[in-house]
Amino acid sequence: MKRVTVIGGGGTAIFMATYLTIKGHEVTVCDEEWHGDKLRAIQEANNEVDMIGNAGTGHATIHKITFDVTEALQDAEVVLVSAMAKRHDQLTSWIAPHLHEGQVVCFSAGNCASITLKKKLGDKNILVGEMQGNIAPCRLVDTTTVTCAFPYADKPVAAFPAKDNEAFVEALSPVLPCFAIKNVFQATLSSPNITIHLAGTLMNTSKIDTTIDFRLYEDGITPNVVKVIEAVEDEREAVMDCMGYARTRAVGQMYAILDFPKHPEMAQFRVLAGPTKGVHDRYVVEDAHAGDALLLSLARNFGIKTPVVESLINIASVLNDNEDFYAGGITLENLGLAGKSVDEINDYLENGSL
Repeated sequence: MKRVTVIGGGGTAIFMATYLTIKGHEVTVCDEEWHGDKLRAIQEANNEVDMIGNAGTGHATIHKITFDVTEALQDAEVVLVSAMAKRHDQLTSWIAPHLHEGQVVCFSAGNCASITLKKKLGDKNILVGEMQGNIAPCRLVDTTTVTCAFPYADKPVAAFPAKDNEAFVEALSPVLPCFAIKNVFQATLSSPNITIHLAGTLMNTSKIDTTIDFRLYEDGITPNVVKVIEAVEDEREAVMDCMGYARTRAVGQMYAILDFPKHPEMAQFRVLAGPTKGVHDRYVVEDAHAGDALLLSLARNFGIKTPVVESLINIASVLNDNEDFYAGGITLENLGLAGKSVDEINDYLENGSL
């Protein structure tokens, strides 16, 4: 049994807390007050949450829900952060002063937040890293019920700096079994959300505008949509090949959805809610800001053409009142790595210094 603190108040954070409580860990959940409506509702239900779906079923009484970050972190052995990428800068500033040596911090999904946190920790001996994508395709389906479409599978993770990979995996595995990949850029770029969310949502804007309770994987995956998703994956592969990262493709799941009668295992995945806020949903604003912006910045840095990714980010901007997702996004420029070579970038991700 480990003492785990989950930072976040959304569906994924609540799923994490429920899942790990059922697994026998002592779990505290904490978020900022302004983002605490879902957590307060669970407090009113005596911290009790049910889990359904393919990751298992069961009932959990979460050990503690608090909005006091000092209280939440003081006894934690493992800290899991689950929040939108746009919150990472604020959240890392919020938790950094209260983290102490000997802890391990993992972001789900990371989107390079481990780099941001590590800079704020100074010389504290704290293992920091992140998952490849999110912990699982999970949702809060009502006030006190979470679901997950697939069983938990060992997660690819990376520490920052990556020289800590072995220690990070050893510390995290008793809570979430995992294995190391090269570095946090590979973890960010390998997320299936990069290729599926932005393309899938933007190709369905008219349907989203005219459909009540639109669900991307049930209502929006067609052969032409998959064609665009695959084009994004091709552009991502070119960048990952340049960086020396193992290739990863998620489009196979989309083909399985197209041939649903042969893939009943996709049933719960197909009906997952989202995007729930149309073109202003995290499927657009988070991925344009995070993984897709990083992908585009690497492509530009190395002269790789990625016209589909660039077009999708530009369209996302138009649909969100011309917000410049690239200028404010997770890019080489904003990480202080613009103009660096592949070797220089990978060496920085490995060792933590330029």
